[in-house]
Amino acid sequence: MLKFIIIFICLLVSQISFAQISKHFPKLTDKAELLLEDKVSAEKNNTKIYALYNQKKLIGFMRPISTTTGCNSACLPLNYETYYSLTGEYIGLFSESGLTKINHEPMTTEDLSRLDLILAMAPAEFSIIKHPKELTDAISGATFKRFEPLVVKGAAYSTLRIHLYNQETLLFLKKWLKNQ
Repeated sequence: MLKFIIIFICLLVSQISFAQISKHFPKLTDKAELLLEDKVSAEKNNTKIYALYNQKKLIGFMRPISTTTGCNSACLPLNYETYYSLTGEYIGLFSESGLTKINHEPMTTEDLSRLDLILAMAPAEFSIIKHPKELTDAISGATFKRFEPLVVKGAAYSTLRIHLYNQETLLFLKKWLKNQ
């Protein structure tokens, strides 16, 4: 009972706009906050996933993310939401402020489509990366040729960081759904 009271209180003070989520899930009538450990960023502040309901029936999930690219340079922050089906599969990504590439160039529709594809493919090569700067040449900033097919052009750091959060979310949802 205490767990449900805590979830209810968290819902009341949530900074995620119910209307914003319902744009992507039009039959949304309620949401519940699920907590997880942020193992991706040093800030450890992305600890919420929302289970989305229509009349008490689970219809999907949403995870808001606000982070850096992890490169500790002049990169703009990443602020976006990822959406998942009721079976915990990745559906898509939305960023109201927009995502950017090198030199703060906005990602295009094509870039976002490529990012969706990369997230769906989940390149195994990303598992060997310990720091985003391992994707690029330290002098020129160019993405190493071996990683070019795996990232959005001009957005290697962002691609990696978004991939890592997506993988963390997929793993959490798989475990959570198994225990339901």
